Amino acid sequence: MNALLLSAINQIAIAEQPTPKPEPGRSVIKVLASGLCGTDRHIYKGEYPSNKPVILGHEFGGVINSPSPDCKYSAGDLVSVDPNIVCGKCIDCLAGRTAFCPSLIALGVNMNGGFAQYALVPDTQLHKVSNALNPLHLAFIEPTACCIRGLDIAAMQGGEKVAVLGGGVMGQIVAQLSALANASQITMVTRQRARRELAISLGATDSVDPVEKEVESKLQNYDVVFECAGVVETFNLAQKIARRGGSIVVLGLTPEKTMVDFNPFQLVIKELRIQGSFLNPLTQRRAADLVDSGKLRLDPLISRTLSLLEVPEILNKPPGQSDVKYVVVP
Repeated sequence: MNALLLSAINQIAIAEQPTPKPEPGRSVIKVLASGLCGTDRHIYKGEYPSNKPVILGHEFGGVINSPSPDCKYSAGDLVSVDPNIVCGKCIDCLAGRTAFCPSLIALGVNMNGGFAQYALVPDTQLHKVSNALNPLHLAFIEPTACCIRGLDIAAMQGGEKVAVLGGGVMGQIVAQLSALANASQITMVTRQRARRELAISLGATDSVDPVEKEVESKLQNYDVVFECAGVVETFNLAQKIARRGGSIVVLGLTPEKTMVDFNPFQLVIKELRIQGSFLNPLTQRRAADLVDSGKLRLDPLISRTLSLLEVPEILNKPPGQSDVKYVVVP
């Protein structure tokens, strides 16, 4: 089979790999869609730890080609893949903190993932969806699961004033989830005009360009600020625009060694709650059901579909100004 193999930092190419065969507890799926994530860029550039050589791609799903002998699903079933494999027995797993499992490994990071025609996946990581689902939407289930985790941390009750910093796929999904959570105001903050307009069309109530003059006067007293860009500037802005007693949920992933400043005085007197949101602990099934329900508008987020051959070129340059999500179709 054809696969996109990362052999070393900044070295990725199409490679012929053995087509996997089912094993006890592991089924073979034919990959129908795999999202190209910002984390893939970080891995490619050596900014996020991973094993090498490895087939990238952790946001994927497909159709079961060859089920394992004990798989509860059948050949032909459409499935989403949870890439994060945990032990299920440690203190953190038993407490529902699976993202902290010391044995955590991930498909597309530490083990071969979805940038290939076929993938060998533990049966525990498979989540069946309706066969009527648009296969391209399989690429959105894992990022949606991560966003649901962020909403869980925010513990929204309805009526909140929400700011979303960053108009990429995570920001666009978080804005839609905030609308489903009955936020009273959802402000999309991103430099790209096309992304601001997209967010408004998907349910955001207003939008702001962060490079405008006196931008902080336009962004004040937010109950919840979701940082979805993964850059220092938005992290700093989040602290300024959150209200006293407000929450900042950090979903954006920076390069591993990035450092930021914060003002401890403001942190104390505003009683800010700043929390990171890592991976998708116990949210993949919920995300699969939500995507399957059609309540999220995902087609407008697909900027382009790519073949495996096109991915290396895309990894070597930043996303286009109006682009949101690239979906790889092996």
